[in-house]
Amino acid sequence: MRSEDPEAQATAHQLLHCVLEADPVGLTETLETVAAHPDGALRPYVREIVAELINVATTAVRDSAGPLRDRAAFAIDLRDDDNDRVGIDDLEPPVRATIRAMLAELNGSPDDASFQLDLAVRGVDQRTGLDTVRRALTMTIGLLHWSEQPERLEAAMVEPTADEADMLEQRLALTDDESDVEPMDETTEADPADVQEQQRAVPENEDDER
Repeated sequence: MRSEDPEAQATAHQLLHCVLEADPVGLTETLETVAAHPDGALRPYVREIVAELINVATTAVRDSAGPLRDRAAFAIDLRDDDNDRVGIDDLEPPVRATIRAMLAELNGSPDDASFQLDLAVRGVDQRTGLDTVRRALTMTIGLLHWSEQPERLEAAMVEPTADEADMLEQRLALTDDESDVEPMDETTEADPADVQEQQRAVPENEDDER
C-alpha cells in the first residue's frame, strides 16, 4: 500500500527522521505543512502520508521476520494504562481503522488495508487530520523499534525511547492506549529498557522517490 504521492512520501519520511533524530523544530515545521493544506486537499494528502508510514512500518516488520516472512501471522495486543487488554471494537473508529489498516497490510491483505485507510481519514479536518498522522507516526516508530530487537520474533512491540517519547508527547499529543504487535504464537514481551538510544535509519524501498 505504497503512497503514490511523492510529496506525501517525503513528508512521511521527514516526520520519521525528525522523531528518530530528536528534532522537535523540524517535526513541528513538518506538521505545520500538513495542517496548511486546504480542506479540499487535506484528506487525500493525509491518506497518502499514512499509507507511506504504514508501508515503512510493515516493510521493516516483514524484513525482520527473515525466512518466516511468508508464513508469519501478526496480531494486535492493545493495552490501557493499567496494562489491561482493550478490545479493538472499544476504540474510536479512526483509531480502530488505522490499526486495522496496518494489521491488514502486515498480513498481506492490501485491499482490506486500503479500505480501512479510507475509513481512517473519512471526514478529516485540520485537527483530526493531524491526529490521524500522529497516530500512524507513533505506531510506525514503535514497529521500527520492534524490528530492531535481537529477539524480535519473540518480542512484543516496544515503546519509543525516553527522548523520543518526550518529543512525541509534546508535539504529537500521544493517546493513552498503547498498541503491541506480535506474531500470533509468541507471547514473550520485550523490555523497553533493553532498547539502546541511538539514531536509526528509516527503511526505504529501492524505488523511493528521491
